Amino acid sequence: MKRIPKAVFFIVAILILVFAATAFFGVKYYDGDIQQTSIKGISDIRWGIDIRGGVEATFKPAGDVNATDEQLESAKSIIETRMVSKGITDYELYADYGSDRIIVRFPWKEDETNFDPVEAVNELAATAHLSFRNPSGEEVMDGSSVASARAGVDTSQDSTGQYLVLLDLTDEGAQTFAAITEEYLNQQIAIYMDEIMLSNPTVQSVIADGSAQITGNFTAEEAVELANQINGGALPFDLETASYSAISPTLGQNSLTAMGYAAVIAIIIIALFMIIRYRVPGFVAVIALIGQMALSVAAVTRYFNVFQSFTMTLPGIAGLILSIGMGVDANIITAERIKEEFRSGKTLDTAIERGTKNSLTAIIDGNMTVVIVAIILMLVFGPTNILSGIFGQSTTGTIYAFGYTLLVGVIANFIMGVWLSRLMLKSIAGLKFLRKKSFFGGAGK
Repeated sequence: MKRIPKAVFFIVAILILVFAATAFFGVKYYDGDIQQTSIKGISDIRWGIDIRGGVEATFKPAGDVNATDEQLESAKSIIETRMVSKGITDYELYADYGSDRIIVRFPWKEDETNFDPVEAVNELAATAHLSFRNPSGEEVMDGSSVASARAGVDTSQDSTGQYLVLLDLTDEGAQTFAAITEEYLNQQIAIYMDEIMLSNPTVQSVIADGSAQITGNFTAEEAVELANQINGGALPFDLETASYSAISPTLGQNSLTAMGYAAVIAIIIIALFMIIRYRVPGFVAVIALIGQMALSVAAVTRYFNVFQSFTMTLPGIAGLILSIGMGVDANIITAERIKEEFRSGKTLDTAIERGTKNSLTAIIDGNMTVVIVAIILMLVFGPTNILSGIFGQSTTGTIYAFGYTLLVGVIANFIMGVWLSRLMLKSIAGLKFLRKKSFFGGAGK
């Protein structure tokens, strides 16, 4: 067996535990009297309607607009885009073409305390029309020329680190914007969201690279919110709320707390079982299991920017539990293979090398079948709604949540329970006081 430096175990274990602490509890700090969140933890998860309740609203075109089916479908699509961009994956969305109505059900925000349905639905019904206007107030470009928007920080040399919104323009938008900045060089081009002026910068050079930015003394939250609105697009007509109501949860916060306690107790029992039965491999497996849970939580809370934030529902929790069970199973398979090698007379290093190698195929086969199923569930019941006509749209967010958490849990298992756990196991086997077969599940010394 190729020896792994002894320090690797301690480095990897410490990194996993620190990562787990930040993923579970988040990272918060105070700016004066205001608490700011750098990294979201479990307490910041947006819980689904079944756990925390939410809002049901019916929208209709404002005024005397007689919307066509295509316009209703477009409005529905934009509302859906806005929800997805905000990490709302547990939702139901319907269009009633006969009465020009759009019905939507979605959960409360993770930090919601007032539970005001009016404020919640206004977030989805806003027109969010972005426009660029010349000194005369004429619109010279609108939001359709923007491919994507994201929040950022001004890092220029003379800046004070202000938050801003960065815009990536479409190919056509880039050409239009280059012509605008050339025509209005050294003049002001105002940027409006609906009828609110966000920024009124002076064009200092011709911008031909397809990038632009909106400044306006934003807070971090305001910059993110504006970027999400722009990405959501403008509705084809103004919407007004025909009716709204709060939805009570089917589970409730007390049941969620009880579930949390049950999960902690279960993890402690599993950890004791693994350590008592498999000793050192079991101890390493527990560290890897903590890392797997942390990585799964991080994929839900948007710890990493590559993941969108996610609405956690009861089926989503079930997906996490199932993936954790598969993580335990992967480590048990490896530990049992090592014990088999000991029984055939192999040395410590050889048993670890062959045991980890021989167990890999079985682990990959079992996990890959689950990955395929999870991907299919996400495609069928995700935003694409491929089979919603058969199963009904109400199943969309619910089953998608199960597929999502199951998939990220299995990926986390490969990273923590397969790769890093084997790295730690081979490293810790180099510690002199542990170089006994009995410490690795074998008989004798």
